[in-house]
Amino acid sequence: MKRHEYLKYFCGRKLVPAADSNRSKSRFSDYISMKNTLCLFKILRISALALLGQVYAYAQTPAFPALDTLPAPLDSLPEYEIRAFAQHLASQAADIRDLYARQAERSTLEREVAADQLAAAEADTLAAKDERKTLAKILKTNKEAEKAALRQLQKAEKATELAAALLEADSAAVYKNLPKAYKTVAGLLPRPETISEPPIAGVIGAVAVSDPSETPPPVAGEAGLPAAEPATTPEEKKDAKKAGARPVVKPYDPAADVLLRPPPRPCTLRVDTRDEFSGERRRELEKEELLRFTNPSLRAYFPDREHVICQASVAANSGTYVLHLSFTVNDANARRSFGSLPRNSMAVLKFLDGETLTLFNLRADEGKPGDDNASFLFNGQYVIDPGMVKKMQRSLLDKLRIAWATGYEDYDVHNVDFLARQLSCLLKN
Repeated sequence: MKRHEYLKYFCGRKLVPAADSNRSKSRFSDYISMKNTLCLFKILRISALALLGQVYAYAQTPAFPALDTLPAPLDSLPEYEIRAFAQHLASQAADIRDLYARQAERSTLEREVAADQLAAAEADTLAAKDERKTLAKILKTNKEAEKAALRQLQKAEKATELAAALLEADSAAVYKNLPKAYKTVAGLLPRPETISEPPIAGVIGAVAVSDPSETPPPVAGEAGLPAAEPATTPEEKKDAKKAGARPVVKPYDPAADVLLRPPPRPCTLRVDTRDEFSGERRRELEKEELLRFTNPSLRAYFPDREHVICQASVAANSGTYVLHLSFTVNDANARRSFGSLPRNSMAVLKFLDGETLTLFNLRADEGKPGDDNASFLFNGQYVIDPGMVKKMQRSLLDKLRIAWATGYEDYDVHNVDFLARQLSCLLKN
């Protein structure tokens, strides 16, 4: 389609000269140029309205995050799990607030664009009246959408502040206010659309799927027909009803899913004795595997086993807590590579929240060779300061740095809730 045909198609004007004189032709040319320019503005305005509609449709469907199910009952869960859930809830609330903030920005932009379009149409004396009405309706709709988006943003900011306040609150406040904060954040999410399905009788027909136009056969007891005799006794009907009854299916409960929330491990004391002279009670839990580590540069020398394996346990002796670490080094030259665990050597614990705690070894250990003469066992006893117990009980362990005689080495912890569980067991027993 050529340019003049394109303008004629959209503007509905027939461009034919009206005079033969040069002056008339010049005036007519200027008039046609002005008409064509105004028509182009009209085309651009229609394109902008279409683009604005696409942006508005996109702004109505933001991708909201899915909230985790609130654990219940809260009192049965340890504090570190509740605080981890509160921290995740605060992060999700911030994401929802950012979504509403972007939606409010888009609504404001759409309202400004619609206002500019309406102002341009009102300034254009050749603009159609229907076009101005359409632009005025679009501007009104955008203003209402902007007000709704700003109100929702204000609610999201309040919910975010409420969830963030839990991170600085004490234990009692966290257990008390977590359900309220969760309900407030959940109220920000849009409700899913419910699709109403037609009844099955309206889909398959009243008689049959093959031929719904046929009339159903008469039923006994209707239209003067005699009622049929019962084929079975009431007792037989009752038994048949019990036999054919559908099994009761319990609805799915995420809080009871053992894959999502495994049951707590039992507290098993390996040592529980009391000194006959001092009367002090000593308790120690069963050892658990804390980590496995092989340096990437040594992986070729250990294709079927790990270089370092650490077993750990926590012991309590009259209010003094000791962390026992047993390192199995699968290397015949372990003493040359690692040396020993010197007395007062450090063990630095790094938690998932970034905080670090330093423990010191009570006694030196030169290492004991294994039965296969290809490994060595090093035992370390690290005293836990009483002020660190609460921190360890509600935090998850991330990394471990051990100071050997030849230098220090960092390890990634796999059993991250080891300290929290074992300290909780010792405090209960």
